Parts: sequence; C-alpha cells; structure tokens
Amino acid sequence: MFGRGAYYSFISCLTKLTGFRGGELLTGILSSMRYSGNREQNRVYLGHLARVFPRMSDNSLKSLLKQYWKVHQRAFLGLFFAGSFKKDNAAARVDLENISLLDEALAEGKGVLLLVPHFGDERMLHILLAIQGYPVHTISSRYADAPEAVKKARLSVSTRWHHVAFPDENPRWIYETIKRGEIIQISPTAWGGPKGHWVNSFGVPVLASSTPLRLAGSTGCKLLIACNHALPGVRYRIAFQDFNPEYFDSRGTADLFRMFETLGKDHPDQYNWMNLVIRHRETNTMARLGGIPRDEKEVEALAIEADWDSENICDFQTVSSLKGLSR
Repeated sequence: MFGRGAYYSFISCLTKLTGFRGGELLTGILSSMRYSGNREQNRVYLGHLARVFPRMSDNSLKSLLKQYWKVHQRAFLGLFFAGSFKKDNAAARVDLENISLLDEALAEGKGVLLLVPHFGDERMLHILLAIQGYPVHTISSRYADAPEAVKKARLSVSTRWHHVAFPDENPRWIYETIKRGEIIQISPTAWGGPKGHWVNSFGVPVLASSTPLRLAGSTGCKLLIACNHALPGVRYRIAFQDFNPEYFDSRGTADLFRMFETLGKDHPDQYNWMNLVIRHRETNTMARLGGIPRDEKEVEALAIEADWDSENICDFQTVSSLKGLSR
C-alpha cells in the first residue's frame, strides 16, 4: 500500500505524463477505485442521499454517488494540474458566470467575502480568480504534519498566485484586507466550533461557522456565494450569486444554508456529500458528549461507529442548546 506522501508523488508523476488530455481518464480510474474501495462508507452516503432525494431509485442513487466520486477525484487531480496553469491557458479552461457581480462588489470598495461551500473544486476557485488578476486571499491549514509531497500539492500553487493565511495567524489581516476592498474566500460549510451557528442542512442539524455573518455584520463588506463546477477535461465553471442577509446571526446562516441546499439539489453530482456526512457525524458525537469540544480533531477522535449512522438524526432543539466543553 502507498503511504500518503508516496501516493501524492505517484499521482503527480501520472498527471505530468498524461497532461490535461488524460485528466478524465485518470478521473474515471480513480473514482472507480474510490467507489469500490469505499463499500462500508458508501452505505452511509447512500442513506443520506436517499433522504435528500426520496424519489430516486436505488440504482439512480448509486449512479449519483458514482458521479459525485468522479467530481471529487477531478478536484483531487486539480491539485496537480494547477501547477500547469498560466494566465492564457487558465482563462480558456474556465467560464465565469455572473462575474459582473464580483466586479460590481469590488467597485464598491467595501471588501468582499466569497462564501464558497464544499462544492465542485473550491480550491481551484481562488487560484483561477487570482491568475486572472483578482485580489484574492484565503485561509488554509499549514499541513504541518503532512508529508512534503502533500504539503506541496495543497499549498505551493496557491501561495504562488495569492496570499494564503493560516488559522494561527493574527486575524488582523482579515480586517486590513476588507478595508483595502479586496476579496477573502471563506468556507461557511467548514467546522463551526463552540461559537458556531446550529442550522439544518439537508434534513440534519449541523454546526456551521458563524464567521462569515459576524464579519459582514461588523465590517459592512459585501457577501457573494461562489461555486466552482469541476467539469470533464480539466475545465471549470465558476458561478456567483448575491447574498444579502436580513440578519447577521444564526438566522442569516440558516438562510445561507438553505441556498446551499438548493445548489446541492440542482447540482447533486457537484455538491460535496462528504462534507454533509462528516458534519452529521460530528453532530452525533457532540450530542453524545453533551457539549462542543474546541477542536475538530478532538470530535473526530471521540467518534464511534454509531455516530456515522445516517438514520441517527439528533433533535435540533437538543443539539442547539449544547455549550462548549472545557477540556
């Protein structure tokens, strides 16, 4: 079996050999391997999908899951193809839908928070925008404990094109960036933590990040939803939507997640169902613990098999009363 670093190095070599033309062939091979090797977890995914799409037959649900794994593997391969992008060839591989919304938001000079859910290839979104000259910033893990090949694949191209911040940095850079009227890509579907907002997501309560709404409420910056569709042939379509919440609290976050639900149902192959599976498992773990740990890794470490059960859905009122755990 490959170690993680060796696997990344192997895939890097393959993508250099095949180039863009071999992208979809590699996608098909890797997604078939992922689906076949993921048998036990596939049942968890199918359980969630059956609830979200109750009119789909079992065969249709399995077909949808296979298509999702294809998109997932396209995004993974994007880590390695991104190094070959330059301004001319990147522009030819991406369609920008409603890009005028971003241009108009930038022109206002208040700063822009790009709300990017786990959908398609969210990592390539900020790279593609930066290559075309947009002043983009994003936040990433340092991957400090990861093998060098993993760290290089996940960080090197992003840091080549734009500013990448890390969670342990002083958050002052966020306010300075917004004050300069620039763009910050943020993930509202990420781990919410003790200060998060409880919302419903595809029929299950999940702990969402409160950061986007809190930042917008305190700074007056513009909010836009952006999704990057990962298409066959190492191609992309980035679509923008306005988001003008009435409230800058959990009600606004709930409205945002309703829009994400619509995106997921309209483009079910592109939505990252792994994110829903993980957030749901985290909810079950926290409900069992009776509180919210400070660190997501702690929640993961304390999970048990029953927490993954797609039919184990907590009562919203019960989990929304959970408080932070001091450990």
